[in-house]
Amino acid sequence: MEMERNRGKHHVIGLTGSMGAGKSAAAKILAGYIPVLDLDAVNAGLLEAGGEGSRLLGTYAWVPFSENGAVDRSEMAARMFADPVKRKQAEGILHPLLWNAMEDWIQDKPVCAVEVPLLFETGSADRFDSIWCVTCRESTAIDRLIRWREFTEAGARERLQYQFPAEKKARASDVVLHNEGTLDALREQIEVALHQEGIYECVIH
Repeated sequence: MEMERNRGKHHVIGLTGSMGAGKSAAAKILAGYIPVLDLDAVNAGLLEAGGEGSRLLGTYAWVPFSENGAVDRSEMAARMFADPVKRKQAEGILHPLLWNAMEDWIQDKPVCAVEVPLLFETGSADRFDSIWCVTCRESTAIDRLIRWREFTEAGARERLQYQFPAEKKARASDVVLHNEGTLDALREQIEVALHQEGIYECVIH
């Protein structure tokens, strides 16, 4: 289902950025002002034992399952990353479930944000009223992936190459949050963006 921007009764921010840019940090700060949905967390729930995603993905023999019946997310991601056909099959099942969950979640929220790691890569920009992109230098992102997510340098570079370039994402976004400094600096940028979009006055009383 294709959605148009400018919904009228809702203002939905799509929060995105490359791996290691600091989307989760920005989402935690933003959640202090407006509701924020983490689509990665929704996806994880779908892949749990008994989840709708697990049930539907079970039709594919290549999808790995753990002993408790949940999809092995790490192994599935590796297989999807290595094989475009497998990636298309999995995304064909999971993406509609994720978008439906998002649409249900926003119904009672006049202003909210959704953290979407691959917003541009999945062609989903039109689902949001504004797009906020968290960005940083590639060297910073690689360092974070090595320190916090136990990637090798080669592995981090390979994953970043799979995504749209950070500069391309930034050019296509309404708001760009530069995350090279402190969390306080990131918070200041978020508050400025909320003011610019006319949201701050609506949520701060």
